[in-house]
Amino acid sequence: SGGTTLIEGTDAGAAALTTTFTAENVAPLLAVRAVMGGAESVVLPAVQRILANWVPPSNKSLAVASVLSGFQLGTILAYLISPVVIDEFGGWRGMFFLYGAVGILWLVPWLAFANDVPSEADIVDQGHNCKEEETVLVNTLRDDDMSLVPEHAITSSRVRVETESVTSESEPPEIIIEPELPSSSAFEEAATVLQEAPWKKLATSRAVWAMAIAHAANNFGLYINLSWTPTFYAEQYGLSIKESALLSILPSVAGAFGGLLAGNAADYVIERSGGGLDERTAVRKAFQAIALLGPAFSLFTLANDMPSSPFTAQLLLTGAIGMQAFNCAGYGAATQEKASKWTGLLYSVTSLPGVIFGSIGVALTGDILDKTGQDWSSVFSLVALVDVVGALAFVVLYNSKREFD
Repeated sequence: SGGTTLIEGTDAGAAALTTTFTAENVAPLLAVRAVMGGAESVVLPAVQRILANWVPPSNKSLAVASVLSGFQLGTILAYLISPVVIDEFGGWRGMFFLYGAVGILWLVPWLAFANDVPSEADIVDQGHNCKEEETVLVNTLRDDDMSLVPEHAITSSRVRVETESVTSESEPPEIIIEPELPSSSAFEEAATVLQEAPWKKLATSRAVWAMAIAHAANNFGLYINLSWTPTFYAEQYGLSIKESALLSILPSVAGAFGGLLAGNAADYVIERSGGGLDERTAVRKAFQAIALLGPAFSLFTLANDMPSSPFTAQLLLTGAIGMQAFNCAGYGAATQEKASKWTGLLYSVTSLPGVIFGSIGVALTGDILDKTGQDWSSVFSLVALVDVVGALAFVVLYNSKREFD
């Protein structure tokens, strides 16, 4: 396992340790949570880099959707388990201990089996299935464009298939694996990346701005949903914590299935349409528009006519989260198209404004509720308006042309 794998493993350990620490120390909660958030910040950029190394271009949308469905699954499990742990096993302290322990245990299989790139054995197996005179050319992480690698293999070594001596179908071609040169330390590589990164090009790219604005709009609604939905059910309908958590499960289920549906559909449409630049751009714009305008419609409906039943509100929020998950085929997969070696950096650059904007949204929601006497219609209207702005920005500014190699 390489640097990216180690980074994600370190994140899991940091999250686990800081969560456990907080369970015994309430005073530094905010500081410890900030440390935990900093450790978690590497997850999605690292995932984007791993997907760039492992996944062929024809499956980019589904790969991103599959990873993000794991986030929804975690949310579902948290809603199911947390109320029980709080009630039966020591309140919030028991919940923090449980999640901290799970994070530590997850380190074991992650560090044991996860890899930044496929192993050489995998490449050999794939090479044996190559047709005569077919060459598998594989980029290293130092090369220009991982996405141009044939679908047979992607690895950190270069593989050459010799077919001249093949005499029958039973005799596989000879596989010659040329080892990489030793790499420099992780810190030196990180410094090199920062020096060589195309910062000016990133800052002036219309597509990067489109992705950043769409990501920010998505996070604004996502963070508010995760932080405030149980409170909405409790204040608007007088439900208990456990009842509010149970009502929050269905939207997360819709998010998981919506993402997988969008990923499959986007990859299918791109493949059937020829996969050209115009086709890929149109698909990304269409799916991102659904991911933001769909939730905007649901939330405007909820804001303009607040239902008397919590189950009606749940259905509208379920529709919003289900359609929001379509962003995996929008800006989520766009990162894979716009960059190769800079995939992780591009995702970091476009997600940073989203993290800041989403955090502002959480705080702003509390302020709005305090000043309006718990008027949730104002909150939902604001989120819907932000979604519309994000959708328009992405549709106007984005294109799928590769810019960062």
